[in-house]
Amino acid sequence: MKLRRSLKPIAGPFDMTALIDVVLTLLIFFMLSSTFVLQPGIKVNPPRGPGGSGIRDSRYILNVTAQHPPMIFLNDQVVPLEKLDAAMKAIAREQVDATLVLRADRDVPHGLVTEIMSRALAAGLGVMIATQPADTGSAP
Repeated sequence: MKLRRSLKPIAGPFDMTALIDVVLTLLIFFMLSSTFVLQPGIKVNPPRGPGGSGIRDSRYILNVTAQHPPMIFLNDQVVPLEKLDAAMKAIAREQVDATLVLRADRDVPHGLVTEIMSRALAAGLGVMIATQPADTGSAP
């Protein structure tokens, strides 16, 4: 007795529902598990100091990069040195006991850091210098 196959392939539209569910689930997973960078465009390498600053989420952060000429960022906005006084006075008017966290690259000239600090103090702001934690394995 000879049996015949009666199965024939069915041609029709491809069901995309399962594929879309898997892709959207993966998209949501990767969006929720990704890490976020606080300051994405400004890379500063501050000097090492005892204990480090511990300040990470201050409202007023001033970054100084070691380019030629050095670039100054006040809360992620580029500010020329000539307009820095007005910006710091506006911060002092906005908040009474405002503190400015100064994150300067270790290769920035010391005179520029001192000038920025004196301008901030003249505007009525408190100044903190951010450093990296000191290496415990190396001798000073």
